[in-house]
Amino acid sequence: MKWLKDIDESFDVLLTDCYQQREMEMEYHINQIRFVGLMSLFLLELLIGLLNRGIDWTLIVVDLGTMALTAVWCFCVARWAKSEGYKPWLKYISILFDYLIILLITLEMEFLSEIGHFLHDMHNTEFELMLISALILFNVMSAFRQGKLIIYYSTLCCLATGTVILEHSDTARAIEMHEQIIILFSGLLAWSISSYITSTYTRLRHRERLLRYLPKKLVSAVETGKVDIEPGGERRNVTVLMADIRRFTSMCETHEPEVITGLLNRYFSAMSAIVFKYDGMIDKFIGDAIMAVFGTPQGEGNSACNAINAAKEMLEALETLNKEFIKEGLPSLEIGIGIHSGDAIAGNVGSVSCMDYTVIGDTVNVAARIESKTKELKKALLISKVSVEQSQQQDLQKAAEVSLKGRTEPIEVFFDPQI
Repeated sequence: MKWLKDIDESFDVLLTDCYQQREMEMEYHINQIRFVGLMSLFLLELLIGLLNRGIDWTLIVVDLGTMALTAVWCFCVARWAKSEGYKPWLKYISILFDYLIILLITLEMEFLSEIGHFLHDMHNTEFELMLISALILFNVMSAFRQGKLIIYYSTLCCLATGTVILEHSDTARAIEMHEQIIILFSGLLAWSISSYITSTYTRLRHRERLLRYLPKKLVSAVETGKVDIEPGGERRNVTVLMADIRRFTSMCETHEPEVITGLLNRYFSAMSAIVFKYDGMIDKFIGDAIMAVFGTPQGEGNSACNAINAAKEMLEALETLNKEFIKEGLPSLEIGIGIHSGDAIAGNVGSVSCMDYTVIGDTVNVAARIESKTKELKKALLISKVSVEQSQQQDLQKAAEVSLKGRTEPIEVFFDPQI
């Protein structure tokens, strides 16, 4: 049923499953509040009645019956909310029960007051206005259920229930209209809270995703609109850094998966921090390899120089990291890094439901193939001539001319003699 898919159009569809799970958790939490609140009210009413009139079996039977009905319903809601799968109908019938129980309490109090209950001195209007306050609280709680439709539904049920109670108590028309307006405003408040929660959750989720691949200051620039990451792609001059762990396959064969995973997480964390430090972007992790891009989406600074400096610091950081690994009895890591600059298409690539900001082009392939030559030339870092020229660094020396797969002409690669 399409009307049960209560998800705002503005809500990120990629977050739907996560938010639906949170909604079920919130329904369970609301149910706990409902149970504790209603049980406390019933017990308080029963206690006051016993103190005022002594043993009153009519009062005891009515209150215990209402408590039993509420307990059974809360138990059912708890089971449904905790079971597997998303149940969009649960919040609708849960809200309906809340308002029906308020009506039941109204009828119960009227019955008890007629037979001499301790509330017989209270004017009906006073009691009914107390119930209206409870209705408004229930309506505001709908803010914690995702979507506008559920808030409209809750407000409509609240308005109908409040009108029935007020009409039944012969409340003055001015007071009735006053209470109805307050109910409508409680719906507006619930809608505002829900929108704020949704937008905040979505924004924080987007920020968390961006921080995985982009430096913090670039994420802030994207959020404030100073930098746009538009759908599609555009040609940019970028520098690609490819870093790969040597003999990783044999390492996996001789160590437990948990050990390898722990090593990779620590290695990736250290290397990513350095890439971000030099305004680079983590394009992706390819197994044990890192693909980092400099010069996009923010084109400030010398991308080739930033990439080379990042590579040098990555190698220095790896030495420190390996000392920690050796002390802990873990295998040390050895990496090769290839760097190349050139034009590439940078932009969002993928489908509507899954899209990544990446770079595509021959520049990426050349960087990967230069990295593959590091082991052959016994150099930890190799840099293409194009990157050396763009970086304007004078301390780099020519290592060799290498032939790369897919290219007819060999290219010159350079290294840092201090590494």
